[in-house]
Amino acid sequence: MIVPALLCAVGLPAGILLILRVPACQRAQAHGAISLSIVIPARNEEDNLPRLLQSITASTVQSVEILVVDDASTDNTGPIAQSLGATVITSSTLPAGWTGKAWACHQGAQRAIGDHLLFLDADTFFADRGLDRLITRWLAERDPGLVLSLLPYHAMSATYEQLSLFFNVLMAAGAGGFGLVSEPRLFGQSLLISKETYFAVGGHAAVRGCVLENVNLAHLIRTSGARILCLGGRGTLHMRMFPEGLGQMSDSWTKAFIHGAAASDGIVLASAAVWISALWSTALLLIVPHDYGRLGLAVVYLLLSLQLVWLARQLGSYRFFTGLLYPLPLAYYCAVFVRSASRRALRRKTVWRGREV
Repeated sequence: MIVPALLCAVGLPAGILLILRVPACQRAQAHGAISLSIVIPARNEEDNLPRLLQSITASTVQSVEILVVDDASTDNTGPIAQSLGATVITSSTLPAGWTGKAWACHQGAQRAIGDHLLFLDADTFFADRGLDRLITRWLAERDPGLVLSLLPYHAMSATYEQLSLFFNVLMAAGAGGFGLVSEPRLFGQSLLISKETYFAVGGHAAVRGCVLENVNLAHLIRTSGARILCLGGRGTLHMRMFPEGLGQMSDSWTKAFIHGAAASDGIVLASAAVWISALWSTALLLIVPHDYGRLGLAVVYLLLSLQLVWLARQLGSYRFFTGLLYPLPLAYYCAVFVRSASRRALRRKTVWRGREV
């Protein structure tokens, strides 16, 4: 029983170090007006934009403007956004050294007239009264210099999307400051920031070439003395990330994986490595011929599974059996890691939205 006890003593605390709790926005309440410009970078997002734009206009929050920056789309992104009441900015040619998203966000911020900027990815959308909940939380903090970022709740409908489990958990652990060993570092899908703070730190121009612009922007914001608050998006801001299939999902995680790992805090990386090692060891030792305390290992496996279920359901619509069968999404996670690492070693690019990144 020594091996099961050791795995339990190591695995469960490592998970707690990564994520203790994922706080969310409170209920929407009556609030004063806020001078808000919403900036949405969009490249070939004709399928996603209607859901997001309709969720914004259904809110009682009266934003000053909704700006959709059409980033060289080849579909009907621009006309659809315009038909739904957004102001469309046609992106100028991508300058050398910029990522497409950073360039689109920069152009939107330059055109915005609101005192506050809310950057949103096009594949996000607000739950009922979600934008009201976001603004309620912002105003409740009573800190005009606050920078607020939500990790959208991952709304899934296809079975293959369940394989994203470990990516979502570790993204939350690395950027959200939800555990005992990390500090908030912003999420790329949403950012609410005053225009004054945004331009004071250089905005997206200061992180123009970064694939994970949120992590690098967080460093600049923290250095400036501004406070960062990260929250979970459940009941407020949701997302449907990979409707086009397993290939789209794999390319997306491959794109972000190595960059995210390189930017993560060392203690977070170490905790994640210990946690994943405990998860793998428990699962593998259960099936090897030698008996290391099979009953004890089964108990530890169940405890680790339940911990994973508890974490996952704060982050997305994960099923109970996804946690119970965690070796499957964990194997997918490791396979994408190998793919991403090999591409980086060979200096091969991943194509995303028609561009190499």
